[in-house]
Amino acid sequence: MSLHRILIQPGAVEAEAEDGTNLAEALFAAGRPISLYCRKRGVCGKCLVEIAAGDAGCPDPAESEVLARRGAPARTRLACRVAVSGPLTVVIPEASLIPSAFAAPGRVEGFRRSIAVDPPLRKYAVRPEPPSLQSPVSDLERLYAALPEERWEPSAAAIRRLAAAARPGISESVVTAVVHGRALLDVEPGDTSGLQLGLAVDLGTTTVAAELIDLESGRTLAAEISINAQGRFGADIVSRITAARAEPAAAAGLQAAAWETINAVLSRLLDRTSLPSSAVYETVLAGNTAMIHLALGLSVATLTEAPFQSLVSALPALSAGETGSAANPVGRVYFAPAIKSFVGGDISAGLTAMDIESGPGRILFIDLGTNGEIVLKNGGRLTCTSTAAGPAFEGMSLSCGMIAGPGAVQAAAARDGGLALSVVGGGSPIGLCGSGLIDVLAVALERGWMDESGVILAPGKTIKVAPSLALGQKDVREVQLAAAAVKTGMRMLLQEAGLATDDLDGVWIAGAFGSTLDIENAVRLGLIPAVGRDKIRFVGNTSLAGARVLLLSDPERARCEDLARRIRHISLASGGEFQDRFVESLTFTPWR
Repeated sequence: MSLHRILIQPGAVEAEAEDGTNLAEALFAAGRPISLYCRKRGVCGKCLVEIAAGDAGCPDPAESEVLARRGAPARTRLACRVAVSGPLTVVIPEASLIPSAFAAPGRVEGFRRSIAVDPPLRKYAVRPEPPSLQSPVSDLERLYAALPEERWEPSAAAIRRLAAAARPGISESVVTAVVHGRALLDVEPGDTSGLQLGLAVDLGTTTVAAELIDLESGRTLAAEISINAQGRFGADIVSRITAARAEPAAAAGLQAAAWETINAVLSRLLDRTSLPSSAVYETVLAGNTAMIHLALGLSVATLTEAPFQSLVSALPALSAGETGSAANPVGRVYFAPAIKSFVGGDISAGLTAMDIESGPGRILFIDLGTNGEIVLKNGGRLTCTSTAAGPAFEGMSLSCGMIAGPGAVQAAAARDGGLALSVVGGGSPIGLCGSGLIDVLAVALERGWMDESGVILAPGKTIKVAPSLALGQKDVREVQLAAAAVKTGMRMLLQEAGLATDDLDGVWIAGAFGSTLDIENAVRLGLIPAVGRDKIRFVGNTSLAGARVLLLSDPERARCEDLARRIRHISLASGGEFQDRFVESLTFTPWR
């Protein structure tokens, strides 16, 4: 089979591809990670490239529609729809590449609760008694004698490190024992007790957020958020599960992509703080059930068939070296326990961080992410469920959608027959994130560009956002389906508890929207219940907040595990009412 030369700009990267190779795959192989959020179905419009030279063929009608909606200039193609048949020169716009990370501290901030710092990982700097001919006690026994407790279970790595750290022949050796629970993980030469780091990670479907934390003081040293590299296997969790089940290579790729993202974030955090990866002995990951299974390379088959149970729900802390983590290989990785089915460790960790169970009143908690999880606190009773919301709220399944990074429209208002836009970082808009999307749809309803059934009435059947940005009918339908799923879940939880919205003392909103969501617009579209503004609280990234709490406190970890076992789960799929309620919820109308 013949090979064709591909010149990739900017950067003048040269690659070769066999005849018939998908152009997007060729670009990935050349180290240019192009956005493939629809898993090469040609519907998301995020892999736009310019064919500067060469013949890439002509787009089919479906691709032409996407290109027209994006206002794409001539010689622009969707890379996922091009089969290489000759030499090409391809120009990739920055907006078509998966960004590695963006400004983090303000974007990862979430709920914080003051807790006593009591992590399972500790360091003890000691000076063991030197051996003598009269008492030739082993190095390990002398180390134990110097430690505040009598025994820990040593790993083989710790014993080997002890031999180097003790510096035979020098009687005044100071060593630092690294312990985790009852395990002796490592022995370091000298006094390194002041350097004990942990990594808290929110392993989200669309993004991965993390904080590097000093385990002694509990202080966050640096924080960052990054696009999840698993996006090239599909924007939503269903696409990734399907890929993992169908192709062993895809399952391995999804596992590698998860750790590729986590490790890249860790590397940047360490670079910013000038600290070594060897000091990171503890990592806590909070994520939904499927994300944790994919990150561990576990089968997701049982998640796709009734009764939709997971392979595992809770795990002991695993060795970092056997997970794919780039932290100290003898360190530990702890996964927040899942509750049931698709209500995962991101929710159990978040509920623990907020201490929702201890507070008074009736609270409806909604995590508006890719997998919409809902929890109802009715007095001392917690009930949860999940809905397949998809990535629309994070902007990732829309033709002009994007994560809330630089260039994203985060807010919009009606002005002079058009829209006044607020763009993250200023400058020209390049896409719509979730909060901006809600604003645009609310204005479209107000101005008559769209009716309550979601039908676009504006000329050209598009809602113009900016010269190069427009929402099409498929985009609106994506949002309708996501919103209806979440509304149905909330209504059925309330109905099961015999409550009306007026009975609620609070609606707490977590997830991608954050504090930029306009409450009035969200209520107007029916996305959240019509309760008083004073009852609505934005709690930010509770999954990351939970990972932080579980990293810093062994007692809180035990509380989380207990809560995950006790919380009541309702499967919406088992109820015959769901479909009828779902159809009723498709309109963009406020809650009655």
